[in-house]
Amino acid sequence: MKTIIFSVILFVCICPHLISDEYYGVVNKLIPMEKRVIRNGSRMEKKIAITIDDGWVDDDPLLDLLTAYGIRCTVFIPGKVAEERAGFVKKLDELGFEVCNHTYSHLVLTPLSDEEVIQDIRMGQEKLTEITGKIYPYFRPSGGLYDERVGNLIAAEGYYIILWDNDVLGYKEDQTMEDQLDYLRSHTENGNIILSHFGSKLRTRRVLEIFIPEMLAKGYEFVTVTDLIRS
Repeated sequence: MKTIIFSVILFVCICPHLISDEYYGVVNKLIPMEKRVIRNGSRMEKKIAITIDDGWVDDDPLLDLLTAYGIRCTVFIPGKVAEERAGFVKKLDELGFEVCNHTYSHLVLTPLSDEEVIQDIRMGQEKLTEITGKIYPYFRPSGGLYDERVGNLIAAEGYYIILWDNDVLGYKEDQTMEDQLDYLRSHTENGNIILSHFGSKLRTRRVLEIFIPEMLAKGYEFVTVTDLIRS
């Protein structure tokens, strides 16, 4: 039996897409089950969770920046990335990042059938778990897009949908770096979940190397999604 890290991580010794009833009991103590979509943590504490998506390309400068500040992040990695870049996913896990399900294919789920949605969710988790040995109860649909049907399917698989209330905006080609910083600063609140992406072209590292020390100077702490929702 593998060791449990924190109270909300299951190290899987069974079929990797299953999450036990006992595990649900732990999660329920954190968030009522009816609140399956999480956009932020508590507004009462100065905590921020940086989340990073995808990982199609290396971004060692970003990882070096976060490591220098001792920041662990929650990351959402497609199973296809894990399949092709197992060493990258292993490194994220070894850094103490929460490596979470972002589908297998990175397709938008809403046009897919129920069977296709379930298969994509399970395949994504299986690829991650093969490398990390872990399941986190957090899922981010591609583009943050879902409807009631897809949301119910995700919940039935044992996940919370993790969205965001602040954004680095690197995927928007019309945004300058100053635009990105202005947006982050103007949307900063206690309990923020920040969306960002791996890839130097998206300027995540360049933005965060300015933003992180600014927020630390204001008394903010950077935490994982687990630590954010536990507060």
